Formats: sequence, C-alpha cells, structure tokens
Amino acid sequence: MKYSVLGIALGILATSILVLGSFFIGFVPSATAVNVTDTATIDVNVGTLTLIDMNPAEYSWTGVDPGTNTTTKQAQIENIGSTNFTWIWFNVTQPSDRPFGTGSNSNYVASNYVWIARESQTADSDYFAVDNLEYNETRSLIYLTDPSGNIPPDHSTYTYGRFRNTSYEYFWFYDKSSGDCDGASFYVGDLPHSQGVTGTIDFSSCAAGLNNAPGVTCRSGTLAASSVSDWCYADVNIGGRNYTVAVQNSTNGYRVRWYHWKVEAPGGVDHTEGTNSQYFSQIVIYPGNSTVADLKIYLPYGVAKGQLTQGILTVVARNTEAS
Repeated sequence: MKYSVLGIALGILATSILVLGSFFIGFVPSATAVNVTDTATIDVNVGTLTLIDMNPAEYSWTGVDPGTNTTTKQAQIENIGSTNFTWIWFNVTQPSDRPFGTGSNSNYVASNYVWIARESQTADSDYFAVDNLEYNETRSLIYLTDPSGNIPPDHSTYTYGRFRNTSYEYFWFYDKSSGDCDGASFYVGDLPHSQGVTGTIDFSSCAAGLNNAPGVTCRSGTLAASSVSDWCYADVNIGGRNYTVAVQNSTNGYRVRWYHWKVEAPGGVDHTEGTNSQYFSQIVIYPGNSTVADLKIYLPYGVAKGQLTQGILTVVARNTEAS
C-alpha cells in the first residue's frame, strides 16, 4: 500500500493536537465560590401592651356527685404582651338568686363552685373558693340556736345560712337588728355540720375573734363598712381557711360572699381593707413566661341534678409599670 507524504504528515499533526488537547483538559482548575457581605441595622421599638392568655378555654366535669370535689384541671396563664405582670387574681360569675331549694339545676351557676390552688399544691387546704356567693336560709332550721339563745332562731333579729364545702358546711349568723351592716355582729361556727356530724349549731356562747383559729364552739366579730358601697366585710378563719367575708348592707343580709383569690371584691386588698383576700400571684411574670393554676369543683350537698348554668372564670393581670 502506498501512502502520501502529505497524508502521513496530516495524520501525525491531528494526533498531536488530540493528545495536546487532552493534556490541557485534564488540568483545567475548578471554580471557587466567593461570599461577599454587607450589613444593615435593624431597630424595633416595642409598644406597651399588657395582654394575657388563659388555656384551655373551657373546663368540664361530668357526673359530679353532690358532696364531692373533682379531679384537678390546670389553667396555663401566659403573659403574651410586652409588660411585666405584677399581680394576678380571678373573678367568677355567680347566681343572681338563691339556687338551693328551687329544684332547678339552671339556677345554679357552675363557676360559683370553682376552687383554686397555686400550682403543684396537693393538700385540700390549699384550695380556696374564688368568690363563693351564699344566700341566707329562708326555711327555718329548727335545730339551730341563735346568739341570743333562741331555738329556733329569731328571724326578726338574725339572718343565717351556710358556707358550703362539699360534704360539710359551716353555719353563720348575722345580726340585722341595727339595719346597717357597719358595726353589725357576724358569727361563724367552728365545727362543720355534715350528714353524720352535728357540728356547731349553738351560737349562744361564741368567743370573740373571727380571724382566730377555730375552737370547739363558735366565734364572733364586727363587720366594717367597705369602700365599696352597700357592703361590709371582715376577715374570717373558717374551717382553717382564711377568707374575707362580705355582707350586703341590708336589713335582710341575704347575700354573703366568701372570697380569697379576688382582691377587687368588697374588703379586698385593692380597697386597702382586709388581709385574707389575696392575689393569686405576686411574682413578676415577664413577657413570654407563664404560671399555672390548679382548678377543682367543690360541689356541695343540695345541688339539683343535671347541667348547671355555665359560668365564667376570668383571670385578671395587672401591670404596675409606668407607661
């Protein structure tokens, strides 16, 4: 076979170019990523907003027997605003008229039986009614002796009723004879009355000192006018629990409130009166933090079966910082 000199030369040249190209391709350097930066300043001025959030939004207990308390449910109370919470307390809705003895479950308001303890308090004595509203008895209790020694009690001089606590209750008397609650005498029994125990039913020889520790009979003291019109108050130790009691300024004295976690009630700390109504929390709760309240229903004897009227529990937080 014959080869052209030119063809041989071109073949050698092509092969050389191919080899040389492969050499350069194998040694091409890889690209390197480069980050560059610049900055901008961010300024935010947060407004003054005091805001609270309580969850869950509903609490329900079913099949609760009169004379019992329920399992504990918890309320998370969060500071979702921008200011510190300094004080926290509660309000509850109450029955507008006397529910007991009416035979109607709708006359009872569920929130009137809410008792609250601070978080992780396990003793029964740590739970207090928020603001329990009681009414005087309209049916004569023939087994009670009034402070003047009358049995049954003299209705023209005294009105009386019960502070109910599940399966037991404490009787109280109020001397309405002066027509004004300011300076009127108020009496509480030391021993609870229940289905199996008579308790204090004789109020004819009561010791002085409503706020003293309970003894074995009864105690008495005088009510003072509240800065909230139409009410008088006194600090009371009843059954070992410290409450402020408020009596409506009426010759009937038919509305009596027992409260502990509601300082804005008559006799509350907000009115510089009384010492047994307390703030639920007096620690600083910063924005984004929270506290917890333990809730139970303390259902007394004598509540009609069925669904009670729905009540409202309100948590109130106060910011005392300057605006």
